[in-house]
Amino acid sequence: MDKFAEQVILSKTLPEIAKTIEKMIADAGLPRQPWSLYTWGGQRCQYISNTAREDARKAMRETLDRWDEQQDPPPHEFT
Repeated sequence: MDKFAEQVILSKTLPEIAKTIEKMIADAGLPRQPWSLYTWGGQRCQYISNTAREDARKAMRETLDRWDEQQDPPPHEFT
């Protein structure tokens, strides 16, 4: 299968993946959380999100800035 065909399949699959993410968050007993999922490969980055594009852009910038700093452990490693 060529890379373009793979990207088409992934693009069609992302909405189902999004439903799974929403369900897993709800099943954990949490309120709705903003999130974005990014994939890359095949010379194309794709993403799906449950938040406005500008909010996702802001979160990406914050993440990139944090990656430039000393690595902090994820919250579950504090306990």
